[in-house]
Amino acid sequence: MKTRTILLSTLAAMALGASGATAEGIKVGMITTLSGGGAGLGIDVRDGFDLALKMAGASDVEVIVEDDQQKPDIAVQIADKMIQSDQVDVLTGIIWSNLAMAVVPAAVAQGKFYLSPNAGPSPLAGAGCDK
Repeated sequence: MKTRTILLSTLAAMALGASGATAEGIKVGMITTLSGGGAGLGIDVRDGFDLALKMAGASDVEVIVEDDQQKPDIAVQIADKMIQSDQVDVLTGIIWSNLAMAVVPAAVAQGKFYLSPNAGPSPLAGAGCDK
């Protein structure tokens, strides 16, 4: 129950703050590495996120997952599509710092929250984490 409350509260707060969406029908865009040498980490992030949602009973959360192929340009294209076409409320999933540096500033500038499961480059931490 505690996991469900924390997970749903966090996602709802992000979605409401980002887009004015209702707590129902939260859409999460997951950009992660699912192919190539770093795929193991991305697969674990995807599967762990799915398991957390399942354990929380979060059936009203839609997760759109795409493979960034560990390439910044691909990650940026996916993020733009997820924000503009899929209209996600929250982004997550990036494993690598160079991909986070390519995606996160533009996503935040468009009013989206980004929840990092792994990457935490120093320019996005500390004083820069809310910019």
